[in-house]
Amino acid sequence: MQELKKRVIVIGEDDEPIAMLLRDALNDEAGYQAVVVADGALVIETVRQVHAHLLILDIMMPGLNGFEVFDRVREDQDIQEMPVLFISAAAGQFEKEFEERGITDVISKPFDLNDLLERVRVLCPADVGGRA
Repeated sequence: MQELKKRVIVIGEDDEPIAMLLRDALNDEAGYQAVVVADGALVIETVRQVHAHLLILDIMMPGLNGFEVFDRVREDQDIQEMPVLFISAAAGQFEKEFEERGITDVISKPFDLNDLLERVRVLCPADVGGRA
């Protein structure tokens, strides 16, 4: 029997109810393990420690904001290819920043959880079959 290798997702979100909703929904999905980090300054360290496959970021967080975290991820050779999905209530206010950075994976709050999960599946397909 082959063990399922889970995809690790780091959620950079300081709004606790939203962070817990995302974490629980992702952990309920076969093939995913989610970790929440509420402080932007700790996100990259966590991404490296858990060998994350996907990063979900809010824009406004304590420490570093989502754009600062994104910029550091893209500058880091070890993790620069990792997909990043932004979720934000203020997505419309930051269109220029998204465009300047080539960010296209953005979901506005409030969001439909099924839409978000589908986007996660596209950005970071889970190894649900367990077959090589």
